Amino acid sequence: MREPVGKCRNCGTLIYCSGGFLEGVVNNDQTLCCFPCANQTSTEKPTVSLSSYHPEWPVLFEREQRLIAEILGENVLGIEHIGSTAIPGLQAKPIIDIMAGVRSLASYDSYIPHLSTIGYMYVPKPELVDRRFFKKEKEAQTFHLHLCEFGEKEWEEKLLFRNYLRQHSKAVEEYNSLKLRLANRYSNDRPAYTKSKGAFISSIIQKAKRK
Repeated sequence: MREPVGKCRNCGTLIYCSGGFLEGVVNNDQTLCCFPCANQTSTEKPTVSLSSYHPEWPVLFEREQRLIAEILGENVLGIEHIGSTAIPGLQAKPIIDIMAGVRSLASYDSYIPHLSTIGYMYVPKPELVDRRFFKKEKEAQTFHLHLCEFGEKEWEEKLLFRNYLRQHSKAVEEYNSLKLRLANRYSNDRPAYTKSKGAFISSIIQKAKRK
């Protein structure tokens, strides 16, 4: 069912919610913005800049974990630190990636206003089928929140990859080398950098599944 939920604050276009998917963006002040206006106002051109592993990263995750758990309550079944900042010794973009597992993504739009109160803005990414993406900027630190269904493929594979690297230092060395090469090649093209890591990530997941 497709129902109107409000108007774009910029152009006044009606914004709908269809099948649990919000056809727009919730701003930090909880107003709505349609996708075309959101794209026009976005000036971010993501680049790739790697930092050496920092022991503060898990501390930052734990702080956000408590906030997310408190705001989502019983709706969240697990919260994990994922991505390169979750792996000791691995160079990374200094972005804290957080994965929150919920029972179902069908009602994800009901979490948007709650998460906005602790600084997480929903960022529509139609290409993402099995997760929803939120972003937070605080004191020059970026946090990415990935909402997915607990125990499903997205959840399991993210943990398989992280845990395998935590347990295999040689794999960390290989991944470090790959990331440095790609960061030099695609310093101004983060999507290409991310896509080029795909084959390595898939190979690690397959190794982890065979263990």
